[in-house]
Amino acid sequence: MATPEKKRWQFGSGDMEKLLSEVASHKGESLWQDAWRRLKKNRAAFWSMIFLILFGATAYFAPILPLASPIALSLRTEAAPPSWPWEAPPATSEETPHGAAITSSFGSIMDNGWRHRTVASFSAKSDSGGGIPDEVGVALTELVESTSGRTAVLDRRAPIGAGAPTGLYLGVPYNTEDRPRTDWEPTGVHGKATILRTKSTQAWILFDAPIDETEFIAWRVELHGIEGHLVLEDGAGALVRYSFPLSEAFDGKVLGITFNGRRLEASGRVDSPTAADGIAAAPHELPEISLKAFFGDIAGQLLDASAATGSVRVMSETDKKTELLFERAEVRTIEEEGLVHDDLGKRLERGLLALDLPSGVNVTLVETTSENGYWELGSFDMLLLNARAKMFGLWQTGNWLGTDSKGRDILARIIWGSRTSILVALVATLCSLLIGVTYGAFSGLMGGRIDNLMMRIVDILYSLPFIFVVIFLITIMNEYRTELADLGIGRDTAFYVVIGAIYWLTMARVVRGQVLSLKNSEFIEAARVIGASTPRILFNHLVPNVLSIVIIYLTLTIPAVMLFEAFLSFLGLGIEPPKVSWGTLAVDGTEAVNPVKIYWWLVVFPAMAMGSTLLALNVLGDGLRDALDPKMRGKD
Repeated sequence: MATPEKKRWQFGSGDMEKLLSEVASHKGESLWQDAWRRLKKNRAAFWSMIFLILFGATAYFAPILPLASPIALSLRTEAAPPSWPWEAPPATSEETPHGAAITSSFGSIMDNGWRHRTVASFSAKSDSGGGIPDEVGVALTELVESTSGRTAVLDRRAPIGAGAPTGLYLGVPYNTEDRPRTDWEPTGVHGKATILRTKSTQAWILFDAPIDETEFIAWRVELHGIEGHLVLEDGAGALVRYSFPLSEAFDGKVLGITFNGRRLEASGRVDSPTAADGIAAAPHELPEISLKAFFGDIAGQLLDASAATGSVRVMSETDKKTELLFERAEVRTIEEEGLVHDDLGKRLERGLLALDLPSGVNVTLVETTSENGYWELGSFDMLLLNARAKMFGLWQTGNWLGTDSKGRDILARIIWGSRTSILVALVATLCSLLIGVTYGAFSGLMGGRIDNLMMRIVDILYSLPFIFVVIFLITIMNEYRTELADLGIGRDTAFYVVIGAIYWLTMARVVRGQVLSLKNSEFIEAARVIGASTPRILFNHLVPNVLSIVIIYLTLTIPAVMLFEAFLSFLGLGIEPPKVSWGTLAVDGTEAVNPVKIYWWLVVFPAMAMGSTLLALNVLGDGLRDALDPKMRGKD
């Protein structure tokens, strides 16, 4: 190699040939090809990237993996430590929910105890008083599998006491079609309703429905958020409902209704299902009292509620708060017909009638119960979960990393928690990217007073404590959760955006500094000469030339957002149960430290998952900084 001599370098012919061959080998490489080549040579950064890709793919495809349910509870006295592969799963006891017992396993490696299942409970009894033959269980298993289209697991419970029936519990992977479901279709018919309520605690609703009430034998009022329904049922099980809006969410009690002039309780049924007059045959269950007297003197002084028309809202204002005293609201109702779908229980009842059972054995279907082992998932996640049920049935991984005090599997909660934390980090970082890059690039390009004003705004926002701003925004967001839901914005989505909206300040400063150094370059002057507009110069010329710095900073922002989300969830301001994130796992880990016993696995394994991810992100960011450095282009 060259050797220094009198502050000058002497190159031999071999050195020159080596440099020329290196230049020739990199000839024609783009900036990104050159960066990728140098990133691969950085072993630490390259393997950190591979680790992050594998870890992210595992988290993303968590629904299709044979993991235990992350929120399924099991009755335990304390957290269970990690299991050795040869250890047997916990034994079934009477406290174990019927149909959820582990009937077969491969030690602690896998078992068929997945707690995301529907259980069909059968009661079998022999006329002779003897035991129930095994062929009954086989026949019921075939019935459940043919009816549901899923593999069933039999949990057989011996009778307790002389003459008691044998319990046969068939579990299959849960499906939304297992539960009763009703689809509602508008008929185009409308009615009227008058809602009377006082102090948000009690209400009376007057319905005027254009319907033949003799056809219906049951009624009930349902209130969900800011929407209410009057549901009518006829003798054949057909449903009709009248939907009406509420001015605000009502958590009180509906004390009664007036339905086409008849005063009834909020829900009820005609005593005789064969009554020819339907609801008209229902007794006057409520006395003929004056609604004005029913709601008190305040309403009585304002109007006679049984005769007045129009809407009125009376409030009581004090120095501390504003309280509703009385409200009368006239709304329009929308008539909808209900299409009731067969649930698994009804299909099993029909199949049980045609089942060939041994003589002298009577089997009845007691009930079907469903246990959903997950929170509300999106359509893509549900597709993955259904594919997992078809591939693995009720099989799941054992408690490889132990359980918490509620019997929830730590491995499943770590993977599902990483899924949530990674999603928060990506969405929040994307928000900071869009806001920060646009704001900083525009400020740097415009310069002058506009740049000075925009940067002073950034300085003011920097002076505000982030944690207090986030707590304030999350509190406001929780207050208007219903309104956000009406706009199709979920609470989690809003939470992601709130975090991203406070992490764009540093990004804006970084991008502004890069744009200031580039905006007077020759290629920018050439773009101005040919008449390029400001947005074109901004997004087609400046932003692409600062992407390398932006990508490097993003790899530093992601771990910062992850830590911040974990901190908020630890304080109870982040991801809400039953969902899980690394922050909620940290909360669970606080239970591990006590003077009696240390449950180390509740702290060590979540900390290892989070720490390794954050370390890999920082190492990858350092490697990208070297790989994307334009001064290093063409060099190893």
